Amino acid sequence: MFSILTPTHNRANVIERVYNSLKHQTYKDFEWIIIDDASIDNTEEIVNKWQAAEKNFNIIYHKLPQNLGKAPVVNFGIDLCSRPITIIADDDDTFVSSTLEDLKLIWNTIDKTENSEQIAAVWTLVQDERGKIIGEKFPADFWQVNFQQRVLDRNRPPIGEKWHSWRTNVLKTYKMYNNENSFVSEGATWNRINKDYDFLCVNLVHRIYWYSENGLIHKKKSRLSIEKNQYYTSYFQLKDLSVLTILKYSFYRGIAFNFVKAFYFYRDKTHSLKWSLFLASIVAFFVVLPQKVLYRLTNA
Repeated sequence: MFSILTPTHNRANVIERVYNSLKHQTYKDFEWIIIDDASIDNTEEIVNKWQAAEKNFNIIYHKLPQNLGKAPVVNFGIDLCSRPITIIADDDDTFVSSTLEDLKLIWNTIDKTENSEQIAAVWTLVQDERGKIIGEKFPADFWQVNFQQRVLDRNRPPIGEKWHSWRTNVLKTYKMYNNENSFVSEGATWNRINKDYDFLCVNLVHRIYWYSENGLIHKKKSRLSIEKNQYYTSYFQLKDLSVLTILKYSFYRGIAFNFVKAFYFYRDKTHSLKWSLFLASIVAFFVVLPQKVLYRLTNA
């Protein structure tokens, strides 16, 4: 039923976490697809040993000839996923043993409902290695929600890490945003999908997040790399909007603020907003600026 997709790069020291979690799943109908982003450590050697020894599920391994970055690696891997539901499991993830069994029950229930294809993803909760939920729970359990309800009406998405299982055909259609100049935050892609499909949000903890200094989130970044990320992540979320939408919603005013701030440090002529959206973003910037200044002063 499931394709488990793991992009990896020089993480031979932690990828066994994923393997051990998969071995201990109570539900075994899945394939594990590992896309190696040109690692120079012994990842390939380790995976080859697992492939030879594993009898309960299929391990598919592809090593790319050059380092591309997470988004294009995930997009490459999605094309190889053959099962109806895909889970993207980072190379240092662990997850509770009942995860796939829980998700099988949820997805089977979804598929028995009217308009079941409207639900593109099941979202569940994440806890840290000490057992603390990262962020907040969903406002309601089994919350079927579109983008307007999940983000715009609340001015923001639910805070904190969340984990997702997806209809594979949806991921194949809506590939992850990427740009060769910078990482683009995954939320931009998820928001795009949520505009056309619903998510079912369930207050079950599945993923366990492990702190890693060389992980993508915690790796030290230069100011320029931070602003590049803000630039492209904001650009992809603003480029198809109307002026009225940017100015109307607090969420989009915040995105516009980030774009204008990033524009001061970095710009890309091939990825630039049309002038009307850029002017709307400048207006939004000056609307949001006092709030940002006040927040910084009161939390100094």
